[in-house]
Amino acid sequence: MDLDIRTHVINNIKNDDKQSIIKMLDLGVQDNDELALPGLGVILELFWLKLSIEEKEKIANIIIKQINSN
Repeated sequence: MDLDIRTHVINNIKNDDKQSIIKMLDLGVQDNDELALPGLGVILELFWLKLSIEEKEKIANIIIKQINSN
């Protein structure tokens, strides 16, 4: 079976508005649903690819801070 998760995720959210995206992300994170992780990963990848080095460093610092506070 050939499963292209990236294409599937992108096609599922391509026409969503801002509120739909926020709701999807909130639910994916709040529900602690393992099935949501690949989709969240694709979204992070799309976001990450457009960031500058400075933005990536800022986000990496936020992630490190959150991981160390748990």
